[in-house]
Amino acid sequence: APPKDDKKHAAWWRAARTIAAYRDRYQVTDNRNPLGPAAESTSQKIDAARARVALNRARSITSDNPTKNQVRPNAVTRSAPRL
Repeated sequence: APPKDDKKHAAWWRAARTIAAYRDRYQVTDNRNPLGPAAESTSQKIDAARARVALNRARSITSDNPTKNQVRPNAVTRSAPRL
């Protein structure tokens, strides 16, 4: 829910619009994972990073513990080259 304070409310809405635009563009309908599955293309990865920052910002604005609910990027693990 958006905060009642005017400044926080405006910042929360900016973040919410970014998340909504990402969900609309990439047709994310999953309500359990706000950003949907892992990004596939380079442009989607860039957009997903922006949406992730916005989601973390929105959560920190409304949370007593801002770092508790942060969303981490979906990382691809690669093994190191062997010699």
